Amino acid sequence: MRIQLTKIALTASVSLVLAFTIGCGGSKPAVADSAVTGNKRLSDAPEMELEKKLTQKQRESIPWGIGVGVSTDRQMARTESVAQAQAATARNSKLLVTGLLDAFAENVDGESKRITQDKINNFVDTQIEGSYVFETIMEYNEADKKYSVYSLVLLDPDRIAEALKAAIKSQEAAELRIASEKMQDRLEQMKAEYRGLKK
Repeated sequence: MRIQLTKIALTASVSLVLAFTIGCGGSKPAVADSAVTGNKRLSDAPEMELEKKLTQKQRESIPWGIGVGVSTDRQMARTESVAQAQAATARNSKLLVTGLLDAFAENVDGESKRITQDKINNFVDTQIEGSYVFETIMEYNEADKKYSVYSLVLLDPDRIAEALKAAIKSQEAAELRIASEKMQDRLEQMKAEYRGLKK
């Protein structure tokens, strides 16, 4: 536990780079805001520290998100930070799937892609609570007696792969099945990066 009073400007928001899946730069979703309205966070530095826990390749391959909780109650701050991180991870998972479909299913009709995306999005929403809290940073501000908790959450890419497989299997579009086969190498690389972190 530590106290950080220095304000450090966050030069870039937490990024989910889709270059690994779509061959070019990707979207950069913002870090979750402070969990409790009006509570002042100690600094922005912990988000940067947590982001650096992942290599560039891991950030491109694994669905992840960072959340922040602020409260006078330590457990409440932690619970809120994890909830915020899970929400960010869910959004990033959906962006990753969009990148995969755009990259490998370019010949698939729009309706089939939409149905596939919707099925996977619904799956992610039901599975996100099972995501993995990889790292947590806690700070305590003596001045206002509040805890600031920062959580980094990861979602196993294997869950995305299973959802993608099930969503595609439920449809008859041959082009979609061919696209699924092309995605397998990317998905295997994503799963390998995740397994490396869990060792």
